[in-house]
Amino acid sequence: MHCGVMVLIPNARLGLKEFKICHTVRIIDRLDGVRLLWSLLKNPHPDVKASAAWALCPCIENAKDAGEMVRSFVGGLELVVNLLKSDNEEVLASVCAAITNIAKDQENLAVITDHGVVPLLSKLANTNNDKLRRHLAEAISRCCMWGRNRVAFGEHKAVAPLVRYLKSNDTNVHRATAQALYQLSEDADNCITIHENGAVK
Repeated sequence: MHCGVMVLIPNARLGLKEFKICHTVRIIDRLDGVRLLWSLLKNPHPDVKASAAWALCPCIENAKDAGEMVRSFVGGLELVVNLLKSDNEEVLASVCAAITNIAKDQENLAVITDHGVVPLLSKLANTNNDKLRRHLAEAISRCCMWGRNRVAFGEHKAVAPLVRYLKSNDTNVHRATAQALYQLSEDADNCITIHENGAVK
């Protein structure tokens, strides 16, 4: 716990802060903390699921062998993808954030694609919740980087709703949406949809 507190020192040099975060993540992992957090994703209470998913994000992001660590949890990737069926927006936002980190590893991205991450993310696109919009757009952007996922997002009607995110007042939503639209626009049909829905304006 002491190391976790040290990470939050506001005036620490960036390099030192990053070192402490990585060091803390290694300690958490060594004490089986990541596995325990992952198990909390099965908890019936939405607040617990959301908190566990948020807590997993820095663990995955800063782990030395994050891809392999994630794959070591049997059924873990399928569990995360299935949480996209939740009707709780905080759970959905936190799981999208976790998926963004998980999908940085190509092998994990291939696995979650096989588990149907694209249609499930696409179904969430018509949301007005800016927190969910931001993390959903980031997840879509990252998931575009495998196989024909870019095309699949277009087929599942995720592109047009994303353009509407540009009307948000949240600059974080704008940034994430721009990244997602950039990735999606590498497919010609998506590019047409983006233009038809007023993205240029």
